[in-house]
Amino acid sequence: MLDLIPSRQPPPPDLDTASPDLLPRRALATLFDVAFCYFTFDAVLFASVIGLFPDWSVANTGTLFVNSFLILVPIYLTFVFVLEWRFARTPGKVWQGLMVATSDGHLPNLKQSAVRNIARYVDFLPAFFVLGWVVARRSPTGQRIGDHLARTVVVEPGDPTRDVEAGRNS
Repeated sequence: MLDLIPSRQPPPPDLDTASPDLLPRRALATLFDVAFCYFTFDAVLFASVIGLFPDWSVANTGTLFVNSFLILVPIYLTFVFVLEWRFARTPGKVWQGLMVATSDGHLPNLKQSAVRNIARYVDFLPAFFVLGWVVARRSPTGQRIGDHLARTVVVEPGDPTRDVEAGRNS
């Protein structure tokens, strides 16, 4: 499991791998990251509330369950934003052999990561989910709405012997 935690030395991106063909792997990476957040951060918070307020928790199990998913969204989005900004990858992306890069081959900066991940709120809305999938599927590089706005792409890592820090976009 520790092998899935992104390192401080992200590999260089291979822009030639940007493609809609990566969308199934991106979906698996997202599901993995959501589950990771739910079972690590959200479940700990949920368990803490039950431990601190057991009588109230038993009487309000349904409310706690629904709220655990409502709390999951900002936890997940913060988790993904920070890891993509600092390491260009999340545990799910590491598992699937993917990373985020700018369209010109740099690692994403703070603004690009923020824009990309704020747009996830739109991508996750049921009314826009199909639109986001169509946009990503029709894009030659597989960019979802957030990628277009941030000018980022999801690609496979390239040759790790290349100097990555020289490519960081500040």
